[in-house]
Amino acid sequence: MALIFRNGAWYWRKMVKGVMFNRSTQTADKKLAETLVRKWEHEAVKAVVYEGERPVTVHDAIKEFLAARENTGGYENARIHMKRWQAAIPNIAFKSVQKRQVQAVVTKMRADGYAHNTIAVTATYWNALVNYCVAQKLATGPKADKVKPKQTRFRIITEQEEAAMLAATCPAAKYPGKNAKTDAHRQDHQDLLVCLLHLGARINEAQNLRWSDIDFSTNTILVRRLKRSNDTLLLMTTALRSVMERRYKAKTDHWVFPSKSGTYKTNAGWVSTIVKRAGINLDGGKITSHTFRHTAATRLLRSGMDITMVQKFLGHKQISSTMVYLHSQPSEVASKALAVFNGI
Repeated sequence: MALIFRNGAWYWRKMVKGVMFNRSTQTADKKLAETLVRKWEHEAVKAVVYEGERPVTVHDAIKEFLAARENTGGYENARIHMKRWQAAIPNIAFKSVQKRQVQAVVTKMRADGYAHNTIAVTATYWNALVNYCVAQKLATGPKADKVKPKQTRFRIITEQEEAAMLAATCPAAKYPGKNAKTDAHRQDHQDLLVCLLHLGARINEAQNLRWSDIDFSTNTILVRRLKRSNDTLLLMTTALRSVMERRYKAKTDHWVFPSKSGTYKTNAGWVSTIVKRAGINLDGGKITSHTFRHTAATRLLRSGMDITMVQKFLGHKQISSTMVYLHSQPSEVASKALAVFNGI
């Protein structure tokens, strides 16, 4: 019986037919720990020798699943979605999880107002966890019903809409209940809008900028691409540099946006508030924080930038991810057809 006392509790560690078991008894009482371990060893031998799989709790399975992806580009995205499952499903034996428990999480996400495609990705990650456990011969539970992603309407922000949103976040403007705290929030949001548009950044990438990512001597800014770990070193535009210089003079710590940093949650409800305050018509489609990334990519393509350059600007690993923006461009065929019908 291999028991190790560590951090105030007894830990059990045992190899059974090449399968390593490592589990905390969560007690400092050695006799109680030994009683638990005798039961676990019996279950381990039964699982590995007779059933060909080893038991695992939901949270331990999630930890293993994430550890296997820790050095991959998709790790951060996986961590965000698996955190939802860890919070929703208790740390019970994975094999004892019921299908209704899994579906209840999806149902609650819908009730809480999560976007359909976010729910689709979260369900996909649960099923990926189940597949991982099967491959590792871990006793696993049921899959979630597949949620098919919906094709979202492609929305681009016009220059007039951009100006309206920047005006709606101006801290110097007069508004009901004006105070220093709200002025500061407005300034943060205005500055974030500039970052989103001029860097083609995702909201998490902009919110978590550090001063170590900014180099005024070379006029560069390092965008740490959280989704694919494909960091991008970009030059600052005049407007973006002005924002950074002003914020640097008032900096309080290593974060560029202290009130927004340190979290990888989307945390972009303020975008909808600003869109409403700016009086923007949404008949052309909903505006989200990601709309600014779409807009940056489309503006670059319309200016004549090569698609592979736009790919590098956005930090896409695969060109296929960037190709989705091409549909916003009139094709060469369309241009020639126009010339024909116009009699040119």
